[in-house]
Amino acid sequence: MNNGRRVELQVTYDNSPFGGAVGADIESLTYVDNAADNSDSIDITLDAHDEKWLNGWMPEKGATLRPRIIGHDWNGPGDSHVMECGLFVVDDISLQGASPMTLQIGGVSKPSDTNFSELEREVVWKNTSIKRIGETIAARYGLGFSYDADDYDIECDEQDGTDSSYYNQLCKNYGLTLKVYAMRLWVYDRERYKSKRAVQDFDRTNIVPGSLSYNTTLSGTFTGGYFNYTDPDKDIDIVCSVGGGTHTKSVNRRATSVYDASVQLCAEINNANHGTIKLKFSVMGNFIVAAGNNVRLTGYGQGLTGGINGKYFVDKVTHKYSKKSGFTTDFECSGIRDPFHYWDVGGTIEYHQSEEGSTENYDSTYATTSPAANAASAAAGATAGAAVQLTNAPFYYTSVAASPSCYKSGTFYFYDGILVNGRYRITNTAARCGKLPVGQNVTGWVPASYCNGGGITTN
Repeated sequence: MNNGRRVELQVTYDNSPFGGAVGADIESLTYVDNAADNSDSIDITLDAHDEKWLNGWMPEKGATLRPRIIGHDWNGPGDSHVMECGLFVVDDISLQGASPMTLQIGGVSKPSDTNFSELEREVVWKNTSIKRIGETIAARYGLGFSYDADDYDIECDEQDGTDSSYYNQLCKNYGLTLKVYAMRLWVYDRERYKSKRAVQDFDRTNIVPGSLSYNTTLSGTFTGGYFNYTDPDKDIDIVCSVGGGTHTKSVNRRATSVYDASVQLCAEINNANHGTIKLKFSVMGNFIVAAGNNVRLTGYGQGLTGGINGKYFVDKVTHKYSKKSGFTTDFECSGIRDPFHYWDVGGTIEYHQSEEGSTENYDSTYATTSPAANAASAAAGATAGAAVQLTNAPFYYTSVAASPSCYKSGTFYFYDGILVNGRYRITNTAARCGKLPVGQNVTGWVPASYCNGGGITTN
């Protein structure tokens, strides 16, 4: 290795170390460390000409591997570093060739119990929290659990899918990141981690020549957003907004309060904005930086307009070793922007009121509003399920929103035919009329003047 550096590889298989014998047989190793979504992975190619690989040393699918990368004399004589890659479940094995024969082993950092990512479950979680749900799921598979974020109450939520996909999405809804590492579920707040200091600076002179790429999609960055949810049980609308500008994001899902909606709104915008600035580069083997850390780039000019210097969040680290080319590390990073915070959000809870001239209380469900509530709105000419042709009609998030979120043309349908503050709930297909949950089936609120009792409007 350059400057006297030397790399040693070790692998422990089912808690029985092969030790240096396996390290000497390794031709190449690739270790991928992900900050979110995807499991970490390991791919090892071994020289398997020795008979030991056919006589008892051949690993089986479902077995566990614990690789280590050791750097000797890395920054000078006597300077050693050890990288514990984690615990991996073997999911791919192949033997190729005759002389020389090679053995390829692939593993992922997910639980060996496949129910975690394959068994579909239908569960209703009530009066709990994101942290407690994670603890329950982790205990189900004998996993460790780490939680480094604010906890959020979950009044009621329905799981219809695997534990892996459900919990990952639940975390995302609240701006949290789930990572599976070394038989442990780890949940953290990515935006909070972005505020931490950079663990290492990389100057232009440290980058492998020709390996750096930079891309930004500033036009795709959200400048604000709106949240709208109708709770049919409590008969309320929860409405909030943050930011502004011309590129805003709309969020419509279950929330229990303005605070709850504000957290989810900011999470949705921050998640969407993450990755709008991308940086990739390679360096000689690195033992310091892990996915989820921050790094700082120098030597490329100042700021977004004058250069690409600055702090970046590390999304993915790929360590590669081969006997022929040595040890290198590839980084995939995202630029760090100012995030949206829940305390910047403004919002209200709107309680539905009785329809004028009717003793029927306004309700979100089709069953109770048809036909009684339809009769109360008959003077306005609307009927639940009736088609209405709209031309450049303004669609509002709620019955009292001051500004429309968009304008639409085409054939739409009255969701329930109830007139509230001069507006109707409109949906885009007849099949959605009266269907629950309301928030997922209503396209928006449209002024009655544009609906013209179901006929063609000229507004």
